[in-house]
Amino acid sequence: MADVRQFENHWRVATFEVDAQSEMKLSTMLRICQETSEKHLAALGVGYEKLKADGMVFLITKSESTIKRMPAHTEELRVVTKPQGVRGAEFYRDYEFFVGEESIAYVMQCSVAANTQTHRIMHPRKFAAYGLDASVNGITDHVLSRIRTGELPFLGERMIRYSDLDYNGHLNNAIYGDIFYDFVPGGIFGNKLEKIQINFVNESLLGETIRIFGEETNGNVVMYGENSRGRAFEMTAVLTHRNAK
Repeated sequence: MADVRQFENHWRVATFEVDAQSEMKLSTMLRICQETSEKHLAALGVGYEKLKADGMVFLITKSESTIKRMPAHTEELRVVTKPQGVRGAEFYRDYEFFVGEESIAYVMQCSVAANTQTHRIMHPRKFAAYGLDASVNGITDHVLSRIRTGELPFLGERMIRYSDLDYNGHLNNAIYGDIFYDFVPGGIFGNKLEKIQINFVNESLLGETIRIFGEETNGNVVMYGENSRGRAFEMTAVLTHRNAK
C-alpha cells in the first residue's frame, strides 16, 4: 500500500495547459492538485469510485495558492502532497510544486466529506473508518479562514455550461481559476499572480449564471460571485506587474 503520509505525482506542462504568457494557468495548477490527491487516495484503496460506491465524496471548500513562479511550457514538475490533519469537519491537504529541486509553488486546500446524494457534510470519523489517519503528519497551523467583503463593483456574468461540470455535476473548482483570469480588473496579461485564496461557498449548477463583482487596489484584488442561491465564491489575490522592480 502507498504511504499515507505523502504522495508524489509527476507532470510535464503541455501546450494546452499554458496561457498567452507561456505559463501554466491557475486552473491547470488546481486541476493537478485535484488529480494528485485522487491518485494518492486511489493508491491507498479509497479512490473516487470506492468512495462514491460508499456514498461519500470530497468537496473542496477553500484553496490558497502561494506562487513563486508559474511553471513554464514543457517543464517537468514534481508535485508532493501531504495530508495536514483535520480541523472541525475540514480535511487539510497541501501540495508543493518542484522543478528539479526548486520549490516554485505551494497550495493548501480544505475539503469536507459529503453524502453523494444530499451533499450534507459527514463527520470525519466516516473517513477514519477506512483505517487511514488524516492527521498522520500532525494538524496544520495554516488555517484558511473566511473572506469578508462588502459590496463591490459589478464586473460581468458567467454562465455555467456543460464543459464546466465535474463528476459531481457542479462547477469544477479549477474553473474558478479561469474566472479569476477572465474577470480580474485590469486583466491578468502583464501581471504576475503571487497569491490567491478561493473560498467555495455555494455550488453552481448547469445553466446558472454567476454575477461577478470585484475590484483591484495597488495589486490587491477582492472578488466574489453570486448565483440564484446567494454568494457562490469569494477570492482575494495579490498581483505584481511583471516590469516592477
